Amino acid sequence: MSPLHRLATTFAALVAAATVAVGLAPAASAAPTAPTAPTALVASASQPCSSVRQIGDRKVVSDLGMSAFTVRQYIGWCSDSRGSAWMNFASVYVWDQYHVRGFAYRSYAGVAVRGEPETRGFTASANRQRLSYSTPVRTTALCTQGWGKLYRAGSESAQGLSSLAC
Repeated sequence: MSPLHRLATTFAALVAAATVAVGLAPAASAAPTAPTAPTALVASASQPCSSVRQIGDRKVVSDLGMSAFTVRQYIGWCSDSRGSAWMNFASVYVWDQYHVRGFAYRSYAGVAVRGEPETRGFTASANRQRLSYSTPVRTTALCTQGWGKLYRAGSESAQGLSSLAC
């Protein structure tokens, strides 16, 4: 991974970490407050497309000495502001053994394009959301990988990339 990609990923993680810290802090009142930091799109808990199939091989990522989550990449018939087309998207699934530990976590998902420093379709899940999907992106003509990572109370897991699909 290039230094620019690491820098961009670290920056996105720091922004998301600030958002998680604000979102997990106890509220002073029941009134909703405006977010204090920019946030990524919130990940969907359901598949965003139809006619979906997995592409490439999944990646199981370990954290805290156990299998923590699985990253996969898919292709499906999706819609965006430009209409419908075949698009790629990624998923992150958090394993039971990690989830039952009870601590707060958020998953990040996106599509990594070979040769590009940043992921596309980047999303951050809700707190303790076990299955999340990135936003579908128009990358079917490129070489791509599903990308995922977990953030938990002050630290991050290793990131995971599904196998390259061209």
